Amino acid sequence: MEQKKKYKGLWWLVFFGATAALIAAIVGHWEWLTLILPFQTTAFVKAMDIM
Repeated sequence: MEQKKKYKGLWWLVFFGATAALIAAIVGHWEWLTLILPFQTTAFVKAMDIM
C-alpha cells in the first residue's frame, strides 16, 4: 500500500492563522466572526490527522 505525504505543518499554520483571526475578530467586535470557525476547526482536525 502506498503512503501519502501529509502536509500537517501547513494545516497547523492555517489553524494558528485562523485562531489569530478569531481573536482579532473578538477583540474588534466583528459581527461576522463565526465565519472563521469552519476554517479553524477544519484545520485543527486535518492537523491532528483525525480526518
